Amino acid sequence: MQYKVVKMSEACQTIQNGETIATGGLTIHRKPMSFIHELIRSRKKELHLLTLGGSIDVDLLIAAGSIDRIDAAYVGLEILGFAPNFRKAVEAKIIEFNEHTEYSIMAGLEANLIEAEFIPSKLLIGTDILKNLKYKTFRSPITDDLLVAYPRICPDVAIIHVQRCDEYGNCQINGINAIDILLAKSSRRVIVTTEKILPTEDFMSVPSSTNLPSTFVDTIVESPLGAHPTSCFPHYTYDLWHLLHYMEVSKKGKTENYIKQHITDLVSFEDYLNLVKDDVKRVTVREP
Repeated sequence: MQYKVVKMSEACQTIQNGETIATGGLTIHRKPMSFIHELIRSRKKELHLLTLGGSIDVDLLIAAGSIDRIDAAYVGLEILGFAPNFRKAVEAKIIEFNEHTEYSIMAGLEANLIEAEFIPSKLLIGTDILKNLKYKTFRSPITDDLLVAYPRICPDVAIIHVQRCDEYGNCQINGINAIDILLAKSSRRVIVTTEKILPTEDFMSVPSSTNLPSTFVDTIVESPLGAHPTSCFPHYTYDLWHLLHYMEVSKKGKTENYIKQHITDLVSFEDYLNLVKDDVKRVTVREP
C-alpha cells in the first residue's frame, strides 16, 4: 500500500484553476473547512463546485471569488437561513447556479460510477427543476413511459473530512456519511482531511467500520478540528455562536473582513483555531 499523507499546502497545490471540486459533508456537518481555508489562501479561481448541501464552505468560496459555478440541492446554514453571499451572487447572476434535487446529484454520480451516460428515472417530470437543469426526456423502449435522463457527473476532485483514517487512506466515517462514499468512488481524485491518523492495525481489528477504503483515496491531510465551525460527530458539535457571528457579518456585507481576519491574514488553519480557541472549547465534546 502507498503512503499518502501530505501537508495541507501540498494537497491544495494539486487543485487547478477551472477544475470541478466536490465537497463532502452535509450543510453544517463535517465540512472540509480547513481545506476550504487553504483554497482561499491559495487564491484558486474559476472553480466549479458540486455539493449535496452546502453552507459556510460554499459561502466563503463565493465571497473570496474562488468559484463561478455551483451545482447543489441546497446552500444554507439550516436554522440560520440561506447562505448570504450565495444568495446575493445568484440573485445578481455573478455565478452560475444549477439547482438540483438530492437525487439528481446522486443519480449523476451513480451513472459515472457504473460508466453509464445517464440514469433513467421518472422523478423531476412536471417540475421547474427539470426545466432549469435542461435534462433530456425520452420514452421508455419497454413501457413507453416518459423518463428523465440524469447525465453522469464526474468531479475532478472530491474533498472529504473524516473522523479517522490510516496513512494509506482507509477511512472511517461516523454518523451520517451523506453521499461521501459515492462521491469518493465517482471522482477522479480524492483528498481526505482527517481528525486523526491511526495505525492500520486499529482498522484491521474492526474491518467493517472502514466504509471508505484506501482504493478510492489519493491524498490524506491530518487536520484536527478541521471541520470547525461545522460539526464532526462525536468529537464536536457545530459552533452556533461562530456561525451566528458569520451570518451577522455577511449580511452587513463585511464577509471580506471576516476572510481577512480568519483566513488570509493567517498562515494556517492551526492559526485560525488558536484565534477562535474559546469557541472551540465551547463546542468540543470529546477529543479525537
